Amino acid sequence: MSVSRSQPGRALNTEDSATLIDEWQDQWAGKLARDSKWRAYAATLESNLFLGHLHQDTMAEFRKGDGSELRDAATRPAKMRALVSSSALAVNFFDPWRNADKRALSRALGLPSPIAQLSFEFKTNDFPVKPRSPNLDLILHLDDGRSVAVESKFSEPYRSRDGFAGLSVRYFPDNETLWSEARLPAAQRVADRLRPEWIHLDVPQLLKHLLGLANDPARPDSLIYLWFDTGQRDADAHRREIERFTREVANDFITFRPTTYQDTFRALTESEEPVEGWHGYMDQRYFTCRGRTNRRIHPDARKTGARG
Repeated sequence: MSVSRSQPGRALNTEDSATLIDEWQDQWAGKLARDSKWRAYAATLESNLFLGHLHQDTMAEFRKGDGSELRDAATRPAKMRALVSSSALAVNFFDPWRNADKRALSRALGLPSPIAQLSFEFKTNDFPVKPRSPNLDLILHLDDGRSVAVESKFSEPYRSRDGFAGLSVRYFPDNETLWSEARLPAAQRVADRLRPEWIHLDVPQLLKHLLGLANDPARPDSLIYLWFDTGQRDADAHRREIERFTREVANDFITFRPTTYQDTFRALTESEEPVEGWHGYMDQRYFTCRGRTNRRIHPDARKTGARG
């Protein structure tokens, strides 16, 4: 199977990745039954999943998790029913491999040993900060006894407007120094030290994940950051933050390894499908769409850096 490649996002006429993904998923959904009050949500969980259901082990793992992925709340439907749900993307990508030969998936992720077993919603043990322990999206148990954690991102990095930690980026408009212009130069110097360094990459979350993995008795030796690259300007900015964070934690014993869904899927396109129809579903829903000019769109497969 071949994957089409052209300039990403141009047919949808937007440079904002969150909007692009929203429109992309809305186009894919087409005549899919939607929630009666929430158009961005599928009417049922099953209709938002490639398999039409969750594997029984996956169901049990999500029910034990912290997030309200499967339960409707008073204020909104279950999170996994959202068309742009990151957990739905992860489930659609990985759940079909539960009972399949995982060697191709292992190679696509650049793992040193084949995956023996995968689990969702991995909660670390012995976390030193109470009361809650970090939850990671997946844990991959390898044939050689090692384990690898996975943090999955879809549109979340592109919805941050304030950045992570410090003052909101709204306090630092281009070519303006709000406190200095208000005749508060000393306050401006303090504010400058609180300027957000990370706009798209949730570094506080990643630091908690790394701390959790380092203290967990299972001792996973690496964390894969699996992200969705739209090819847009904010995705480029996200990539630069990822590259910077990778450099800054490079000497720690837990290896931080970023890669994209696009690169991983492309590496799987010539392999045998875990379940018949998986290639076509994933390509049509997540990696190819038809925009207003009816052109096929696919993000570039640019590298995020070393995998090993």
